Amino acid sequence: MNIRVITLGCKVNQCESASIVATLRLNNYLASEGLELADVYVLNTCSVTAEADKKSRQHISKMRKLNPDCKIIVVGCSSQNHPQTFAKNNVIAISGTVNKADFVLNTVKNICKDNQYNTLSNIILLDNLAESVEKCRGFCYEEYPISDKTRAFIKIQDGCNRFCTYCIIPYLRGRSRSRSIEDIVRECKQIESKEAVITGVDISSYGKDIGTDLSALLETLSTTKMRKRLGSLECEAVNGPLLDVMARGGYCPHFHLSLQNGANTVLKSMNRRYTTEYFFSKIELIRQYFPLAGITTDVIVGFPTETDELFEKSCNFIKDCAFSDIHVFPYSRRTGTLAAKKYGELPPYIVKSRVNKLLDIKKQLRMQFLRKNLGTTVPVYIEDSEGEYNVGYTPNYIKVYSHAPCGEIVNLKLTELHDDCGIIGI
Repeated sequence: MNIRVITLGCKVNQCESASIVATLRLNNYLASEGLELADVYVLNTCSVTAEADKKSRQHISKMRKLNPDCKIIVVGCSSQNHPQTFAKNNVIAISGTVNKADFVLNTVKNICKDNQYNTLSNIILLDNLAESVEKCRGFCYEEYPISDKTRAFIKIQDGCNRFCTYCIIPYLRGRSRSRSIEDIVRECKQIESKEAVITGVDISSYGKDIGTDLSALLETLSTTKMRKRLGSLECEAVNGPLLDVMARGGYCPHFHLSLQNGANTVLKSMNRRYTTEYFFSKIELIRQYFPLAGITTDVIVGFPTETDELFEKSCNFIKDCAFSDIHVFPYSRRTGTLAAKKYGELPPYIVKSRVNKLLDIKKQLRMQFLRKNLGTTVPVYIEDSEGEYNVGYTPNYIKVYSHAPCGEIVNLKLTELHDDCGIIGI
C-alpha cells in the first residue's frame, strides 16, 4: 500500500507531515510526501485564511483525479475548523491538530484490517475535536521527522496565547506548549541536513511554560554542526541576549518579524500589543548586531479599522523599516474571531488597490536590499536547479543563482542582479 502525505500551509505543518511519514515508515508502511499516484492520501490542511480553507478542500479533487479509488485521511487546522466540509467523496477519516501521526497510523492499520472501511463511523465531529484541543496541556511528542527536503524543520513549540483579533489559529491549535530542550537537542544530533529551521506556531513564547526561554535554547543549540535559521518571531523576543547568542552560535542573520500593520491605531484593534515605535527599536537593535541582516515581515492589508490615512501611514512606516521582503496578505475574515464579531469588511476594490500599492513597495525595498549586498562574499547553501543555474540562499536569505554544485555550502561573491528576485554569484 502506497501512502502519500500532502502538506498545505506553514512550516509547522511541514514538520508534522514529516513526522507522519516517519511514524508510518517505522511501522513498515510505504510512505512519502508529495501529490503523486497513491492508494492512501493524508491531507494536512491549513486554515489561516479563507483561501487556505478553499485550497485544502480542492486537494480532495486532485487526489481523486489521480486515483478515483483512493482513500483519504484529513488532518490539520482546516479540518479542525470545519470537519463536516471534508466528510464526502473518498474521505474515510477526519481529525484536527492534535496527535496527527497517531491518528493517521491507527487509521491506516484499520484500512489494512478492513478494506471496506466505513467512512462515516470514523469521522470525528467538531465537538470532539474542540475538546481534544482544549484538553491539550503539554507538547505532543511525535517521531522525529523524516523529510527528503534539503532543509530540516525543527518544531520546538505548538499553540498560541496571543489571540490577535483576526487570527483563528489559537482556537484551532490551543494554548502555547513548549518542547523540552533535551529532546530538541537529541533530534538535532540526528539531522543530516546542512541547514535547520527552528519553527513553531509562536517560537517567541518558547519556554514560558517550562521555565526557560528562546535564548537559552539557542545557546544550547549553538554547538550543533548545521547552519541554523529562525522561523517567524514577535518583536518582543528580540533582545541583547538573543542577538548575542545568534552572533556567536552560527545562526543566520535572517529575522522574520511579523508587523501586520504600520499604524498604531490598527495594531491596537488587532490586539498586537506593541507600537510601531517599539517595533522599530527592535529593527535598529538587530542592525547593530547584523548590519546586513535580512528582515522580512507579514502585513495584513485592508483590516476593517484601516482608513486611507492609516494605510498611508502604514506604508510610510514600512518604507522606514527597509524590510528585505514583505509577505502581503489581504484581510481574511475568520468566523469565530473577535474581528469577525466586531467589524465589517472593507470593499474588495479598496483592499485590492492597497494590496497592489504595497506589492510595489515590496519590490522597491527588495531591490534596495539586493543592491546593498552586491560585492559581498557569503556562504550560499546550493539547494536546487532553475534553468541554467543552480540556486540557493545566503544566511540573510537572498536567492543566489550560480554554477556551484547542489547540496553544498559555497562561498560566492554576489556580482549582479538577476531579474528582481535574486543575485548572481561567482
